[in-house]
Amino acid sequence: MCDKVRVLKFLHCADIHLDTPFTSLANAVGKPSERRQDLRQTFIRIIDVVQEENADILLISGDLYEHNYVKKSTVNFINDQFNRIPGVEVFIVPGNHDPYTSGSYYRNSVWADNVHILTQDKPCFEITRLGVCVYGLGFMDFYCGKPFIEQIKPVDKKAINILMVHGTLDMDIGNNIYNPVSSSELECLGMDYIAFGHFHNRFEGLGPSKNIYNPGSPEPLGFDEEGEHGVLVGTITKDSNGNSFLDTEFIRLNRKFYLSMDVNVSGCGTDEQVIKRIENAVRGMNTETCILCINLTGYTEQGFNIDLQYVTAYFSNHLYYLKVLDNTAPDYDFGRIAREPGLKGLFVRKMFSRIENSKDEHEKKVLTKALYYGLEALERGEVECL
Repeated sequence: MCDKVRVLKFLHCADIHLDTPFTSLANAVGKPSERRQDLRQTFIRIIDVVQEENADILLISGDLYEHNYVKKSTVNFINDQFNRIPGVEVFIVPGNHDPYTSGSYYRNSVWADNVHILTQDKPCFEITRLGVCVYGLGFMDFYCGKPFIEQIKPVDKKAINILMVHGTLDMDIGNNIYNPVSSSELECLGMDYIAFGHFHNRFEGLGPSKNIYNPGSPEPLGFDEEGEHGVLVGTITKDSNGNSFLDTEFIRLNRKFYLSMDVNVSGCGTDEQVIKRIENAVRGMNTETCILCINLTGYTEQGFNIDLQYVTAYFSNHLYYLKVLDNTAPDYDFGRIAREPGLKGLFVRKMFSRIENSKDEHEKKVLTKALYYGLEALERGEVECL
């Protein structure tokens, strides 16, 4: 490789999970299939962005598909997309959901000419025309202890060196079987960019050299993946002295988004009143793209049991998907408790007296909340905020 300034543009994605079953949506007819189509459309969009950004290489840091569910037709679809970008080098490091096992499509399919799959047997690909060496720490099976990091040795310091990892960074969680590595170990390798996958939420600029990145999943898969999701597009510039400069940009791609929210239904005595509270909470939201979990909280009238099936069905034509959890409690019968001879009765009588004697409306509201909090503390040993 000759001595000159090298510039490389890349797109980094991970954890697409094509053909994932979406079992959490199984109670909604047709939704799992629709979400699998969302994943396909997101993957098509990734290839579109590669073209729009004139990227030189595409990095896929694991879990491109679900080994236990993926169909041959989906592998054909993936290859069709790679064939759309014949001048772009595609690098894949297998993850724990698409490991390089004996039955893997990575082993047993004919991939597009521009695709390079990084394995323990072949942990490095050098693309001379681009002046780049790409290394990989991936999964050879569904579980992986300490990765084969000793096999990673940059061959040319003047080249642009990229490491792809599907694994766990800087986490001491015992007998971890998901490719655990430390940022200090990675720093010793002298990489210009380290492309992570495995965790579905994004992180950027970690490690001593601030060159460890994870784009997260481009399309969220569950309620633990709220917020924006997408890919990272970056440029690496390396001068003739071996100095490296990195510039990255996050591009949002997710077609749907997950959201969990609490809705206080204190005082409600009918399902219709509960529905009204939820309607008020979601007003102004893009309900066509939201996969929503509503956690009902607060105190409802004595004897009222919320009909979750009815409430959920009401929103079937208003929200893409709704899951409703009932974490309410029956309201207190203060009159009965006030007549009790024990500590609770004394507390309620004292608080009622203070509320009745207060001349300030704000103070009355504060005292009323204190009344509920106090009873919760006496009964449960914990407090749920109203």
